[in-house]
Amino acid sequence: MEKTTKERILWPVMWGISDEERELYKDFPVFARAVLRIQTTEGRLAPLVLNEIQELLEEIVADIRASGRPVRLIILKARREGISTWAAGRLYWKTATNFNRAAVIIAHEREATDFLFGMVKRFQRHVPNGCKPAELHNNSQNLEFNRPSGNGLDSAIRVGTANKTDFGSGQLIHYILLSETAKWPTQKASQLLTSVLQCVPDDEDTEVIFESTAKGPAGEFYERFFRARYFYEVFLNNKGQPQYRMKINESGSRENLYSAVFIPWYVFKKYKLTDKCAGVTDDEFALKKLYGITNSHLLWRRKAIENRCGGSLDVFRQEYPSNAREAFVSKQSSIFDIKKITQMKAAAPPPIARREFAFGTMKWTDAAEGRLMIWEEPGHGLTYVIGADVAEGLQSGDFSCAFVVERLTGRQAAIWHGHMDADLFGALLINLGRYYNTAWLTPERNNHGLTTILKIVEQRYPRIYVEMIAEPPAKSRKRFGWLTNASNKHLIIDNLVSEIRDGTSGIVSVETFDEMLTFVQTEDGKYGADAGAHDDRVMAAAIAKHVRKTLPLPSKTPLRTTPTKPNEDAWT
Repeated sequence: MEKTTKERILWPVMWGISDEERELYKDFPVFARAVLRIQTTEGRLAPLVLNEIQELLEEIVADIRASGRPVRLIILKARREGISTWAAGRLYWKTATNFNRAAVIIAHEREATDFLFGMVKRFQRHVPNGCKPAELHNNSQNLEFNRPSGNGLDSAIRVGTANKTDFGSGQLIHYILLSETAKWPTQKASQLLTSVLQCVPDDEDTEVIFESTAKGPAGEFYERFFRARYFYEVFLNNKGQPQYRMKINESGSRENLYSAVFIPWYVFKKYKLTDKCAGVTDDEFALKKLYGITNSHLLWRRKAIENRCGGSLDVFRQEYPSNAREAFVSKQSSIFDIKKITQMKAAAPPPIARREFAFGTMKWTDAAEGRLMIWEEPGHGLTYVIGADVAEGLQSGDFSCAFVVERLTGRQAAIWHGHMDADLFGALLINLGRYYNTAWLTPERNNHGLTTILKIVEQRYPRIYVEMIAEPPAKSRKRFGWLTNASNKHLIIDNLVSEIRDGTSGIVSVETFDEMLTFVQTEDGKYGADAGAHDDRVMAAAIAKHVRKTLPLPSKTPLRTTPTKPNEDAWT
């Protein structure tokens, strides 16, 4: 059959090659190796043969597509793992082999934009003879695949820099690379992303790729990464080979289609040294146990800290993170013992059950993504205390948290964490308390906590923490719940700090350890989560830990289940 002019110039995807070759060109790793050329660190030109991390990213993309979701990636990476090269290569592949496709690259600064676009133009410059798509424009901001007659691909790659707020308005973009997003100007990042992301349709053949190293626990990249519903983590399997696992982020909205991808430093094969590594420290031993790394990794890490990061462990964690949380290091250090937290996190067991509360039946049911994590079922004759941090309930706001500890030992039994209206959270606490042998409930009464406490009091729950508040010249009055103020916040947090230091906390929640990493003391002396981070679990744990020591010892007298009605003003 005679080919038309348009069919002849669309080289790999039309009739100019065999069916077998056509299928190969639909596979990016094959296309990259056969067609794309990159500049190596030694200064020579070489085929783009995907490294182990780039291959895993291809697998993750395939998994996302197989699940029916669009490719929406937020990639947190270590330095020089080849992520931007992989993403730029995909953009070129998509636009240079298809009609009417538009791609955009936006980086944090002009030099970075020029570098990435230079990589794309190198791809085009060194495409083998007979395979190169026709160019209509090839300048500093635009590479257009077309002919003056208009019978070319009519596809293009354009570039921009994160120094404006309305890039792309009114345009159509199918593929977009947003590079080093954590370093975008803070005052412009939100508006620019709002503008450019509206240009990407919800079609199946579209891709949005954020990729960045971290820069502090705040900002658009930080927020979007931890809001993503799907979390892909690259790790070393028991054979020391990189692999990925996916889990659902329980804090992410069900409507969020983004997939956060974390790539630690130690999965990159180049980040190892073969010299002898002597004297493994306790901190390094914990890293080996937690991540499955070897002495060869540790030796590279030591030299990188000293020579690449100026001797600063915090800088290394930011540029070469081992886990997603530590990547966003703060200028301020956590008040908790980081070494102890790392060791405890490495030894933390997974929960034995996860459950969700159904308000229709008022029962707890097993659920793979249940917001209640359980490590210890209620034991016969044991008393439990539940510390509760209460939030407003908005999906975009802080979280509410219920932290369950055994009364005498303080060991953690369970934790609930999520968004919920304050009155419904009160109903949940009642049922959780009843499940744990009518546990003592200690909800924080600050702000929205009053609504939660009112719900508990209205239901005549028999065990709720009460404070006696002196109000001279009148007698003392009862106040239900725990009121956090400037003085006692230091008291309960200092108690938790000492328990972590002494190894007596009994905490087993990995997520709580993660919050501790970003819990700091500001310059004005206040305790709290660093900018952009959360401390709901830390506060709920601190309240439970403190209150359990102030409660009277368990009585042999059976608990009265129909208490007298509390004073009407006791909860206010």
